[in-house]
Amino acid sequence: MRVGLITAEFPPQVGGVGEHAARLAAGLRESGHSVQVVTSAGEVMTEDRLMGRGSRIDRIVDRWDWRILLTLPRVAIRHGWDVVHIHYQPGAYALHGAICLLPRFIRRLAVPPAIVTTFHDLQVPYLFPKAGGLRRRFVQDMAQHSDGTIAVADETVGQLYKWTSGSGHEVAVAHVPLGNHFDARPPRGYDRAAWREVRGIGPDAWVIGHLGFVNPSKAVDVTVAALAMLVAAGHDAHLLMIGQASSPTDSEGARALNRILVMVEQMGIASRVHWTAHVSAEEAAGLLGCVDVMSLPFRDGASLRRTSLIAAWANGIPVVTTDAAVPVDWLRHDPPAAVSPSGGPESLALTIEQVMENPAYREVLRARGLEFAARFTWPSVVAQTLDVYREARRMPTRD
Repeated sequence: MRVGLITAEFPPQVGGVGEHAARLAAGLRESGHSVQVVTSAGEVMTEDRLMGRGSRIDRIVDRWDWRILLTLPRVAIRHGWDVVHIHYQPGAYALHGAICLLPRFIRRLAVPPAIVTTFHDLQVPYLFPKAGGLRRRFVQDMAQHSDGTIAVADETVGQLYKWTSGSGHEVAVAHVPLGNHFDARPPRGYDRAAWREVRGIGPDAWVIGHLGFVNPSKAVDVTVAALAMLVAAGHDAHLLMIGQASSPTDSEGARALNRILVMVEQMGIASRVHWTAHVSAEEAAGLLGCVDVMSLPFRDGASLRRTSLIAAWANGIPVVTTDAAVPVDWLRHDPPAAVSPSGGPESLALTIEQVMENPAYREVLRARGLEFAARFTWPSVVAQTLDVYREARRMPTRD
């Protein structure tokens, strides 16, 4: 198949959607399909020219505004795509609504490719002041004019079924989880104790981990407050913040980070909070190896769209998180994570303490996490995505 993969985010830009798109493109190529990535304008990388025969990266979109509704269908025609695969997360498109209408415009082509949209979340674009429910209808329109829709989180599958059931044509709906972005090996000669020692962390200290950007939904302030409580209770606890702290395109995240920095200073725990900045995949693996427990509370509930959860499980790290926003099976029966009952600082601190003071429970969480992580391998993600492509291409006539 000739696959056109559309994403506003792509390496070297740091971000989960871009990393997912890049790993998916590589997996599709390895499976024998040609892939053309259309992404935001930027410097051409060496890797762009090493994608292999029939594959390419086109960094051609200056702004993801209404102009893409004319330019991207032309690209699809010019290159004869069999499938166009759009990756939707509104923040990556600067909250512009044009990307939501792209499936509608591609369907107008004389011989349209099959259209598949991956919903990394169901958040709405901005549009204009007081747009209200129209913003939600834009996202619904995107689902209804696709031939296949992919939810990366199992709790959003039901919403996609509701939206597409009234579309007037069949739409394939599937849950395809994100892959593990953090599957590299630590650098050669890696020594866990030495990596901790260089950061002033002793061999018997509790290292609480966080992975990825800071933003309000990740409740890093709750983790920081819990850390302060654990230290006040006499525990030698540290917080290791792995990766780039904020996204350059997320002003809300930058403000949240500033609040966290002030909070850390005011609580007198600056020496116990360690920031790494952006690191290579190998360095991230080494840093994850330093962690005893991952603290991943989410204000909007635990979800499989969170790659930090996936990375922790795949690296055998016990996880403490919050409950899901809606009931999900993976948190109900032999859960791979300990759940903080209220999600507040006191509850989180108590749950972390319970995990750290019970080696047998830590081992149970580690084993469950490793078993659960098997579903997030890239060969599995690529195979499931190809199944959606094939089903979308078999769909009846398009408008």
